[in-house]
Amino acid sequence: MKYLDMHVHCNSNDKNLLDTLAKTARESETILALSGGLRYGGHDFLPNEEVVEICKRYPDCFIPLAKLDLWETADPDEVYRYAEMGVRGFKCIYPYYEYDHDIYMPVYEAAEKCGLPLLFHTGNYRPNEMDVRCHVPALKNMHPINLDRIARSFQKLNIIMAHLGTRIYQDEAAQYIKMHANLYADLGGCGQWKRMQPETLNALLSQSIAVVDPTFANYRKLVLGSDAYVTHPWIVTDGQKYYRALLDRIGVPENIIREVLGGTVAKWMGIELEA
Repeated sequence: MKYLDMHVHCNSNDKNLLDTLAKTARESETILALSGGLRYGGHDFLPNEEVVEICKRYPDCFIPLAKLDLWETADPDEVYRYAEMGVRGFKCIYPYYEYDHDIYMPVYEAAEKCGLPLLFHTGNYRPNEMDVRCHVPALKNMHPINLDRIARSFQKLNIIMAHLGTRIYQDEAAQYIKMHANLYADLGGCGQWKRMQPETLNALLSQSIAVVDPTFANYRKLVLGSDAYVTHPWIVTDGQKYYRALLDRIGVPENIIREVLGGTVAKWMGIELEA
């Protein structure tokens, strides 16, 4: 495998669909990090334990992430339990409180101690029935600014801001990933990587004192995340294609593109990608 996609949703345990996703991963030479978990707003995906078992059946192309249940309480022991089960990172989405609430900080501390990265959904999220039942202020809770405290407090913790804050917050989000050494972002979601234009991304990631940074240093803060689903496997290849086309058009050097397309995350996880 040559690439690693950090953002794939495990929303089905149908064997035929999983076989198709695995075939897509192998043909695109991409390891897929699958995340399931419960309480995604108004719906659930597969339980974390089931995602781990699925990944064991496809060890050459799937690795498991565990969704952390950031609700009215949060248990750091859950982090250690999932780490012992073999997960390679964690997904956080739709929290009851803002991501940087005091109650969640021990969870992030545990993830840092385990040396496992966290992927946080940021930005837009469609209204759902959980909003009505719990009155959760979803956009406020998942605003990129909430990652500032986490990045400052746990500087050995690798953090990925999914969707670069979406269009709602992308200007702010870009400033945060440039500020914090341990904060990265993906461009996951067809509304993000299909919409993003080279001049827009370059403006977001350029140094403030230069129109074009010849080192392209800030592009190292991007990671591949397609936002694909088991039920939508083609997004894996589409996302990778758009990422590469976007970075090629900007002129990002190949060695940095390889970091974006999996090299950076693979180092965090101790995974060897083929040259």
